[in-house]
Amino acid sequence: MKPIFLAVLVALHVGLGAELAAPVRIGNPVGGHIHPAACVTAKGTVVVTYGHINHHDLRLTRSTDGGATWSESKPFALAVGKTYYPGSLTTLRDGRLLHAWNRWSAETNEKEPRSVLYSLSADDGLTWSEPKAFPRDEKTPSIIRHPIVELAANRWLLPLSDQTQVFDPTTRMSEAFGDGRVHGLVPMVRTPKGTFISGAGLRSTDAGKTWLTIPNFPNVKEQGWRHEMVGLANGWLLASEILGPGVGGERIRYVLSRDDGVTWGETFEYYHPGRAIGGRACPRTVELGGGNLGIVFYDVDPKQAGGPGLFFLKLSLEKLGREAQARAVN
Repeated sequence: MKPIFLAVLVALHVGLGAELAAPVRIGNPVGGHIHPAACVTAKGTVVVTYGHINHHDLRLTRSTDGGATWSESKPFALAVGKTYYPGSLTTLRDGRLLHAWNRWSAETNEKEPRSVLYSLSADDGLTWSEPKAFPRDEKTPSIIRHPIVELAANRWLLPLSDQTQVFDPTTRMSEAFGDGRVHGLVPMVRTPKGTFISGAGLRSTDAGKTWLTIPNFPNVKEQGWRHEMVGLANGWLLASEILGPGVGGERIRYVLSRDDGVTWGETFEYYHPGRAIGGRACPRTVELGGGNLGIVFYDVDPKQAGGPGLFFLKLSLEKLGREAQARAVN
C-alpha cells in the first residue's frame, strides 16, 4: 500500500466517530405523541412545535441564535382546549411560516376522523392567523406529519395520509398531484434539479406524471410519520433510519444521496446514547446556514439526566459529508 494512500486512510479513521457537540435540551415533554416539527425563518430563527402532553398541549419554542438557547415553550394558542396531533412546519418563499397540525372533529373525542388545520405567521412565529382546514373526505381521516412542498405561489403540495394533492389557498381548491396516486404519510422532496423524491421509495423527473422505484431506498415508508427525508440546498438528500430493538431503537442515523436521489448508501450516525432511546425519536432536520444542520428529536428514557426530553443537535455539513463518504469507501 502506498504511504500517501495509507496516510489518507489513517486521517479518515481518526476523524470517524469524533464526538459531536452535546444535544441541547429544548423541552421537557410529559409524554405521549411528542413528534416535533421544525423550520428556519428568513431571519434565521429556528421555530419548533411539539406535543408536551399527549393530545392536549401543543407547544412552540424559538431560537434566535442557531439553537444555542431557546425561548420558554408556550402552548400554541390555536390548539388550546382542543384535541390535536402534531403536524409540520414549512417556511414559504415569501418568508411566512406555515404550521399545519391535526385536529379531531370533536373537541374531546379522539376517535372522530381527523382533519388538518393550518395557520400562517408573518413575524417569525410570534403570532398566527386564524386556522383554516385543508379539504378532506368527511369519512376518511386526514393526517399530516411532513412539510409541504411549495411548487409555486399559492400551489402547495400536501403530503397527507389520505391524499397527495396540490392545494391553492386563495381559491381553497385542490387537485391530485402528478399521476394521481396517493403516496401516504411520507415526506415529499423536490430537489434543486426539479426531481421529486417520495418517501414511498419513488423518483419522478416529470412532476409526478411517472415514477420509478429507487433501489436500496431507506425504509422511510414504514411508519412514515416517524421518519424524515430532507433536501439540502447543495442537492444532497438525507433520510433518517432508527436502528436497534424496541419501540425507539438505540441509534439514529442519516442515509445520504448525492446524485439527485438515484443511489443511497452513505450513512452517518449522529445519536447513540448507548441505551434504548425509549420513544420513536421522530427526528426533524433543518438547514441553519453557515454550513450547519440542526436536528430536533426526542428521547424519553426516564433514567437519563433530566428525564424525558426534546433535544436540538447542531451538526456540521462538512463533517457529515466527509465521514459518510469515508465510511462508504471503507
